[in-house]
Amino acid sequence: MRFIRLIEPQSGLSARCRLLDDAAPESTAFLWELAERKAGFEAMHAIWTGPEISVPMPSSALPEAMARPAIPPENATSYPDAGDIVLAYLAAGSTKGLPPGPFYDIGLFYGGGGRLLMPFGWIQANVCARIVDEDLAKAQADCRTIRRNGVCTLSLETA
Repeated sequence: MRFIRLIEPQSGLSARCRLLDDAAPESTAFLWELAERKAGFEAMHAIWTGPEISVPMPSSALPEAMARPAIPPENATSYPDAGDIVLAYLAAGSTKGLPPGPFYDIGLFYGGGGRLLMPFGWIQANVCARIVDEDLAKAQADCRTIRRNGVCTLSLETA
């Protein structure tokens, strides 16, 4: 089993997540590479999807020299559960209004009732990791703090 950690210092978020390598191998490979590079991205509470911290990543925001793979559907859902970490992939030119190039988004779902309904319609994202049970309650509280605080920087690292 492989684990990554999601970190956001202002809220105190430091959640260990088990990668679901068997269910979503290409998605977990993408997250693992970000974690190995200790990549950090602007994140915010989502507007449309319910209890989610969203980490939008246009391909231009990815670390230099990192591949920008097309991520196929794997373990996909439109209704993530509390503790699910999802990866959405939108191909270049597939959705009006996105920046040029492929677009990725990590969703950290911290409560029930999550749904992937966007202003342009329903999407599916790959459930590729889960917050470990012993970290979930604190992560939920920390995500509520992020919701109150606004935009932040969320980083990934190997755990």
